[in-house]
This record gives sequence, structure tokens and C-alpha cells, in this order.
Amino acid sequence: MTEIVILDHTLDQAVAIAKYLKKYGNHKVTGCIIGKQTGIFNKLDNYKYFDNIIYNDINQNLLEKYPVVIPVGASSTKQYFDFADCCRLGEVNFKKENLLVSDKVYMLNLCKKLNIPIPKTYIEGEQIENYPVFCKSKYEFSNLPKIRKIARKQSDIDNLPHNEVIIQEFIKHPSTFGVGFIAKAGKIDACFMHEELVSYPKQGGSGVLLKKIYNEQLFNYTNNLLTELNYNGWGLAEFKFVPERNEYVFMEINAKFWASLEFALSGNSRFGKLLFGLNYSSKMGIWFTFIHRLLITNIFMIFRYLPKIIISRKSKSGSFLKVIAVFLNHWAEKL
Repeated sequence: MTEIVILDHTLDQAVAIAKYLKKYGNHKVTGCIIGKQTGIFNKLDNYKYFDNIIYNDINQNLLEKYPVVIPVGASSTKQYFDFADCCRLGEVNFKKENLLVSDKVYMLNLCKKLNIPIPKTYIEGEQIENYPVFCKSKYEFSNLPKIRKIARKQSDIDNLPHNEVIIQEFIKHPSTFGVGFIAKAGKIDACFMHEELVSYPKQGGSGVLLKKIYNEQLFNYTNNLLTELNYNGWGLAEFKFVPERNEYVFMEINAKFWASLEFALSGNSRFGKLLFGLNYSSKMGIWFTFIHRLLITNIFMIFRYLPKIIISRKSKSGSFLKVIAVFLNHWAEKL
């Protein structure tokens, strides 16, 4: 029995991986707590898919001690590759070079080279034509606090560290379109696309209600980027739709496992096969809801999509205790 250590084990994508390993594999699954955990109710979290929980920093000793260590979130992925050049899971070899996609300016320039549309982007010192605008960090793996906000007037951006921030047009269309993928030598080997109709937080975060889609244009955009990067491994490309121009624009590629990974694992069993050698059938259905995120979402959005939420498949990665934990953490942070 192989012992698999999952870093950032409280994240939804980590629990989803553990769930599938336990349900369809024969592994000892260990969660690893790295440093200080945020949230005063984390002890209520759902550990039922983990055989063991350890406390350990990410270092060479950890990677040598355990045969398989899986970085999940942005922080653990960055730290993992301080000590390794690749991370092999099953048939997939994630390479350190993939982290280049965390440089948002580099990726925007690459899109221009490949004729992939991008949002209107303001260079430093350029007069902003219209508010609101969207502000985000230039680097996904920066050691500085992550910036992701909607600025509605000049004073909202005056105090931002402008050398660390990208300012782009605010796209009113509420959905974000995701292309989850596994790539080998720059070519997509497995793919799952979704439309994220409801997100939390609204300005960009984790999906609450998602719809399975397929869009050939988004597939080609993603594949062209991965080919140019000679990308090897897993990740998620994200796009927004601009109705005024009738075009999809590139937002970013996340070189890590993404928060709605469970939807991809269930909807395309090739992900489980390539990553973990698991054999199961893909599940039907086009709607998917993450219940524990639903509780902290705008109540008007819940009522708007209530019929879709009712018929959707629900994330089972969170127990009732996890639902309560997320709800209490959210409101405790507001006190």
C-alpha cells in the first residue's frame, strides 16, 4: 500500500483527491498541515478521507521520506518546487518550468504573440478611461499579499503597489470559463471545461455553481498556449466573455490543482486514470454545486439559480461539519 501525502489538505481540491484515492484506489492517504492554519473552526473540517494527519514543513526531508507528495494550493506548489524540479503523479510529470505562467505580464504578451484576445490592460501611468476596473497581482506565487479587487474610482487604486499590480477593464459578464487540463509535451491529453456561473468571492475566487461545457475555441486557445510553453502537467486556464466584442479573453493559467477539481474528476475519469491510475466511469450531468460555498454566497444569486442548484450533483467532499465550519469561519472574519 503506497502512502500518499497531500499538502494543504483542508483545501477542497485536496479533499477531492483524497476522496477519489480512498474510493477507487488502495492507498494510505495522509494530510499534511503546513505552518499556521487560518480559521478558528478548522478542527471541524472533514478528515474522513485521510488515514493520518501530520505537521511538517515542506523540505527535502519530507520529499525523500514519502514516495508520493502532492502539492495542491499555490503556496504549497511554490514551496514544493524550491526542493524539486518535477512532481510525478501516475503518468503525469509536472515540471517546475510550468510556474512561468504565474507571471501574468509574460502570459499577456504571449497571448498577443498568439493572437489570443486579452482584456484591455492599462500600463503604468496610463489614463484609465472607464471605471470600474479589475486589479490583480502580477505574480500568482508572489510573497506579497495577493491582490484581487474591483476598483470603482481612482482613490481605490491610489494606494496599491503599482509595480506589483495589473489593472484591466472590468468585464461585466458574471461567468468565468475554465479549461481544466493535463498536458504532455505541450499537448492536451485530458480536458474538462466548465462555466462558473456563481463564484465566491464575486470578484474572482472559487466556483459555487458550475456547468459542464465544451467550447472548441477555448480548447484551441488553451492548447496553443500550452504548446508554446511546452507545458507538462496539470492546470486550469480561465477566460471571460466580453459581450460587447463577442469574444472570449484570456485571464490566466493556474499551474496547480484548482478548487473545482472534483467536478473534473467526476466528469472525466481520464483525470483519475492519468494522475492516480484509478479506474471508474465518468458521471453524467452538467450541473455541479459546492454546498459549503453556497452558504456564504449572495442570497439573491441562490434564488436566481435555485432550480439548477436543486438538480445539480453536489460536492460530497465536505461533510455537514465542513459546511458549518466554512459558514462560521466566514462570519467570524467579518466580526
